[in-house]
Amino acid sequence: MMNPQLIELMDKELLNQHVKALSAYERLTGEEEAERAVDYIVGNLQQHHISYNRYQFDGYFSDPIHGEVFVIAPMKLAIRAKARSFGANLPHGVKGNLLYDFFSEHSTGISGPVERYEKMKDKIIISWNYYEDYVKKIESAGAIGLIHIWPSKEKALHEETVGTIWGTPTMGNVDQLTKIPVVGINQEDGSKLLEWIKEEHSVEVVLKTEVRNSVKKTSLPVATIRGKFEEYILVSGHYDSWHKGATDNATANSLMLEMARIFSTQQSKRSIKIAWWPGHSNGRYAGSAWYCDQFWEEINEKCVAHINIDFPGTKGNVQVVPRSTAMEKDELLTNIIREYTKKEPPRSDYLPRGADQSFWGTNIPIHLMLKYEPIDQEKRYQTPGGNWWWHTEEDLVDKVDCDLLERDTEMHIELVNHLVNVPILPISLLRFLAKSKEIIKDLDNHSDEAFDFTKIHQIFERVSIMAGELLEKEESDITSYNKLLKSIGGKLNRLKFSYSSRYDYDNTYPFQPYPGLAKVKDVYRSNTTQEEFLFISTFFIRQRNRIVNEIKEVIMEIERYFD
Repeated sequence: MMNPQLIELMDKELLNQHVKALSAYERLTGEEEAERAVDYIVGNLQQHHISYNRYQFDGYFSDPIHGEVFVIAPMKLAIRAKARSFGANLPHGVKGNLLYDFFSEHSTGISGPVERYEKMKDKIIISWNYYEDYVKKIESAGAIGLIHIWPSKEKALHEETVGTIWGTPTMGNVDQLTKIPVVGINQEDGSKLLEWIKEEHSVEVVLKTEVRNSVKKTSLPVATIRGKFEEYILVSGHYDSWHKGATDNATANSLMLEMARIFSTQQSKRSIKIAWWPGHSNGRYAGSAWYCDQFWEEINEKCVAHINIDFPGTKGNVQVVPRSTAMEKDELLTNIIREYTKKEPPRSDYLPRGADQSFWGTNIPIHLMLKYEPIDQEKRYQTPGGNWWWHTEEDLVDKVDCDLLERDTEMHIELVNHLVNVPILPISLLRFLAKSKEIIKDLDNHSDEAFDFTKIHQIFERVSIMAGELLEKEESDITSYNKLLKSIGGKLNRLKFSYSSRYDYDNTYPFQPYPGLAKVKDVYRSNTTQEEFLFISTFFIRQRNRIVNEIKEVIMEIERYFD
């Protein structure tokens, strides 16, 4: 797979120049310095005569300005805190007694006995959990605020968000916006509060947040490199950041600029689009969602792969983990990682909930993302990349490893070059379906017998047989075969990674593959109220109907291809 001629075109000095230039800006979406960063990106595209569009749109963004926890009793103490994006704006504060949710010590889930939430009314909750479904759960239980303790021991405070809505809200979901104030504190201060709760039984605090929620205009640059065919690969990464974000995500933006320059000198079979997203951090993926909304039909018909890039070239992150939907051939990512790291990947993961994965509704068959992290013995911080400076003011150019950025850029050049030139899309339906059946079996084995998976097991067996027959068929028309792979691959991905309409977006809650079915995992009549069990059962039946019917449509599509 390795292409030395392409790799030799990479300009390491230019790559590092881009990182330094972009890291000079505070790139909060919709603000002046973020737009100056776009000016820099666009200026470089112009300099190398690369076709581009600078789209502009209005989005709804939430900028955390200030957070504060002031202890009134048993003694007066101010504790450093950061307000969470999309939490409630409460600058005058709310006063209340702390209630420790000890269930959060062992699980980030929201299940548990009924009494877990019964005592939360009119309390400020202190917890190790801040995920969006948890915030909405304690809000519905009557909690008046949340203090989140960061789980690892760094003193730094991390920016984060508790927004539940993917992209810009609509009239149908705007009521889901978080209505309570939420802040984050470090583990040392959190442990101190927990000790006081244990000793005093009553700790009273004032929780203050300043969060600016507003409509702002922002830019979204997209470069287009024409190939022989109109079908294309979408490469993307967010350009906005918390603070100066050198590793999150100036390094990726630089990688993308260098990739655009190199591929603009080549003639490829497929085209390439490279998109720099705004609104990843303070808009809940507003940029990629807006782009999908505006170009849904084109993406659905012509995009055959989406590669997202986030914090490459980060100091210490020598280990590379392949992440995907498991639709691609297993060796596609592992061969590249093995070549450039000289090691076997430590594991393979499914794509995460975030990372601007706004495209499940469109028929994109291949979704890929590499994860960079320290070796296992050096993982001390519970951040996505294992680095203490993630989402802090300290994410500066001194956290960039230029040699690793060069390596990560080379890997992406190899990957994109393969995808834009390989005759038949590197898709493995049998691998995808085998892994899917394992997931479905596990959900069935860990849920109440009232959730009947029989029809789901049966339809997966049928489509697996059809996929096997398709694999055995000799292909005479590559174009038609690729169109079929794109269509059925995209549909199967959508079922595995979303539960809502293909024209809309799931919420931002924590994610498991087959999220529409995963709602029943560990749900039994014995640990669920009668009402909640009914609600979950109804949701499950509708998701079962969706999956069974849409896989039937995939089977029919394969049958039509045979005819």
